[in-house]
Amino acid sequence: MSGRYGLTQFAGRRTVPALHERFPTEEGAHVSLRRILTLACAAAALLVMTGCATKAPPYQPSIDNVSALKRGGSTAATVGTFTVQAGAVGATTISLRAADMTPPSGGSYAGYLAEALKSELELAHRLDPKANIEIAGVLLKNVINAGGIARNDGEVQARFVVRRDGQVRFDKTKRGSGEWESSFAGAVAIPRAQQQYPLIVQSLLAALYADPDFLSAIR
Repeated sequence: MSGRYGLTQFAGRRTVPALHERFPTEEGAHVSLRRILTLACAAAALLVMTGCATKAPPYQPSIDNVSALKRGGSTAATVGTFTVQAGAVGATTISLRAADMTPPSGGSYAGYLAEALKSELELAHRLDPKANIEIAGVLLKNVINAGGIARNDGEVQARFVVRRDGQVRFDKTKRGSGEWESSFAGAVAIPRAQQQYPLIVQSLLAALYADPDFLSAIR
């Protein structure tokens, strides 16, 4: 018959459970540890084989970029079509180790760039869908190198074309880039690379707004 605290009582005599019943043996502990490590390795291998999907963070307009647009004039412009150059790397998906990062609203990263440009023009009070000045573009390169264990980097290149009443006023290629500290652990490196993407796009647009020829074309 059972008594309190797991003690067993027989005919008025109580016995203490055997030592191996109260504490796991060293061999049993090793077996349990091996099982845990085996399961962890299997889960990691499955993640690498199947991969996972994540979304790029929504673009956050840069205060410095908006200020540059305001200083450049007050004439409004519209944002035209942004496309992807055939064969461009990272057109719709950016590989971040075992993860694939796609635009937050689907489609291609050319659309992401167009929306980023619109958001800053709008905050600078220089966006008008009916304006006779149009800014269009072609995404040429869209890469994040997330495989490093110490540092990683990324680069976005695009060609921007400004037309006024159908006439080309500006046609140049601009580049944005970024570099940041990384980690051997994917759980750290992947989110860190993910959060850097909008900053790389900010640097691309900053390079565009810093060009006097561009500011003159949209003035």
